[in-house]
Amino acid sequence: MPRSTGDVVRALGNGLTAAVALALAWMMKDFYRRAGTDDLEWLLAPTVKLTSLCAGTRFELEPGHGYLSRELRYEIVPACAGVNFLVAAFLCLGLGLAHTCSSWLERLALLVSSAGAALVTTVLANTARLSIAARLHAAGSAFGPLTPARLHCAVGVGVYFLFLIALFSLAARVRGPVHEPAR
Repeated sequence: MPRSTGDVVRALGNGLTAAVALALAWMMKDFYRRAGTDDLEWLLAPTVKLTSLCAGTRFELEPGHGYLSRELRYEIVPACAGVNFLVAAFLCLGLGLAHTCSSWLERLALLVSSAGAALVTTVLANTARLSIAARLHAAGSAFGPLTPARLHCAVGVGVYFLFLIALFSLAARVRGPVHEPAR
């Protein structure tokens, strides 16, 4: 059955939205590859402030290196910024919800709101992850084959997974059901 013009335009819009989202993600990954503490301050600073509150400890900026809690002997460095999660969250929303848009303006709004939601979710997920990890580190926790380093990674995977599911579920609910155009 031949596709209608509306179907072709919609498919083209979805493809272009995906291409823009992927290009933005690639640019962020490229930036992150070279970024230091100062370059990531926009993401590290709010995460460290919230982590300090949740973990009940103070982190001090170590210029050019990251943040250090002398009390817990725990550091938050650029690798802890959560940029990979930020990119994944942005793509999850931008690619996963592109099909719900019916105009170019909606697609632009989707990408902008996806970036904002991904940023907020990254700070919250990182706060949860780092607060748990800092306490496990301070306690010297290990469980069988889960050495402290592996436990740190496992906590990160679990927290990020839960936050990604929650983010997409909430965003899909906010967007509501897809209304197909009448034929």
